[in-house]
Amino acid sequence: MALEIREETIAEVRVLGLTGRLDTDTAADLELAAQDLIDAGARDFIVDLGGVGYVSSAGLRVLLMIGKSIDGKGSLRLCGLNATVRQVFDVAGFTQLFVIGADRNAVLPKAKAKPAAGESGKDTALALAAAKLLAAEKSVFAEAKVEAALAAAASRLLALA
Repeated sequence: MALEIREETIAEVRVLGLTGRLDTDTAADLELAAQDLIDAGARDFIVDLGGVGYVSSAGLRVLLMIGKSIDGKGSLRLCGLNATVRQVFDVAGFTQLFVIGADRNAVLPKAKAKPAAGESGKDTALALAAAKLLAAEKSVFAEAKVEAALAAAASRLLALA
């Protein structure tokens, strides 16, 4: 079965929408498509696996290759994993390596927020520090751990409020 790859751009992020199986026979198609985009200067990617029913180790290898190719220069985020595909990622330990969301909107990078007028100097400094942390370019592999740490810290702050 062939792998259909639909390319689109959303807010300067290249979205690769996949349909079919990501396996030994089709992984090279994704690898070539991604490498062409990387060679053309694309750095931020979302791979939408919503139409993928099966991912083999060859598919996982290609995703890892894409992540390594843009490591430190961009981001790779995944979305749309069904239960079967999610289980493959869990067993392989790949859920710890990538930012994974339910859909494209969940993994699109958020626009940087500007401090609101009238904020105190302390609030502004805190807002700027948080924005810097959230927008910092991190390794695609460290990004998930950073986001988990930020979520835990935000949870603790909300509990104090």
